[in-house]
Amino acid sequence: MYAYKLDSNPEPILDTATHPPALATQIIGYLRWAGTGLIVISAIGFMLQSRADLLPAYRYWIGLGLTLLLCAGGMICRYGLKETTGARIFFALGVAFLPVQVSQVSAMLYAFSQGSLALQLPYHWLQFGNVSPSLIAADFIITVLLLVLVGYAGFAMLARRQVKRLLQALLLGSFLLLLPVRDAYWPPVLITLLFFALRAVEQQLRQDSTLRLGEGLTARVLLSLPLLILIGRSLLHPASCLLGIVLAFITAVICILDLKHYTKSASIIDAGQFVGTLAALLAWLNVTDTLLGLGYQHYGLLLPAALLLFILSVYVDRYSATYRLLGAVLACGLITGSLLDGQAFAPLLALATGLSLSVVGLRYHEKVPFFAGHLCCLGGVLFYCGYAIDAYQQAPWLSTIGLGLAVLLAASYLEKRQQHIIRKVDAYWHELQSWG
Repeated sequence: MYAYKLDSNPEPILDTATHPPALATQIIGYLRWAGTGLIVISAIGFMLQSRADLLPAYRYWIGLGLTLLLCAGGMICRYGLKETTGARIFFALGVAFLPVQVSQVSAMLYAFSQGSLALQLPYHWLQFGNVSPSLIAADFIITVLLLVLVGYAGFAMLARRQVKRLLQALLLGSFLLLLPVRDAYWPPVLITLLFFALRAVEQQLRQDSTLRLGEGLTARVLLSLPLLILIGRSLLHPASCLLGIVLAFITAVICILDLKHYTKSASIIDAGQFVGTLAALLAWLNVTDTLLGLGYQHYGLLLPAALLLFILSVYVDRYSATYRLLGAVLACGLITGSLLDGQAFAPLLALATGLSLSVVGLRYHEKVPFFAGHLCCLGGVLFYCGYAIDAYQQAPWLSTIGLGLAVLLAASYLEKRQQHIIRKVDAYWHELQSWG
């Protein structure tokens, strides 16, 4: 008889062909990062060379060759080496270069459509004029085919479940990037439309747990490239106030509403929300001063800045009470300045602002907004008391009779309801003492 001793917990035998050691895995990862960096740096370096002897059409075709070369590398990894990680990297780089090709075709279309009126940038590598219409048409068709084929292949490798939605978002961004507009008004409008469209897509993609891994994050980041190129291209042309307002608004939305979905660090979220608040206030100040042309001395037009602080207090994770306190102080100060300066509609604004602040104080049980609202209402009432004084000077006997009747009625009411009023005032006082 022979007895065999079986180990109930045998050591797993790793196949080094399919499970490389940790050191080898790190080396492979470093090599991939290095190769990706070299490709990106080389492409940027070529674009920045500003070679005078290189025609604009050739720059497009060299970029096209680079994109096709990246796709060929992905095909070799996928079907030749049977290795998917490298294939994803190659196709991700290919998708990343597609908006660059689109921007070059857009520059050709703009230069051709505007002719001598086209705005010429001082950078030679961004000028794409003097290209024949037939060549522009060929480049356009090739670019559209690349967007569909390379975009589909790249997103299919990075996020197969959402490939249709990702491709649609890329095509939308590329279409807006392709439009030959460079004035001071249309680019900010296009930037706004594309930002909200991509934000809606991102909100849907964020719900898919499979897109939270490296490949999915890469696919989501690639969608923002047309927007970034559109913003960068707009900044190279003469800046406009509308563009500054749009960029400040986008910064506020990202920092206040979206940043919290990508990090759990409280310090980063607080810093982002502070930057977003400044951007939102700056956007409204630009609207008031530049678009409306009324300056900062019209205090009533600055009241939305205080309202903005109350709105933002709903969305910030912390310091919401501080936002409301600052908003109440700002609103009270603006109303005071408006009343003292005798500006238009100041009394009505004082009453409306006072009631609003009082409601906010009651809603959140906070003393500063509540009493600031009372002060604003008092200011409005005192302003209208001036009309009562004028009426008294016109007919003193009639005003005296009216005042006497009001005093007698008030005395009768107090005598009838004094106990109830005292209880209400006492409860009201204790309630105020418990507020923050």
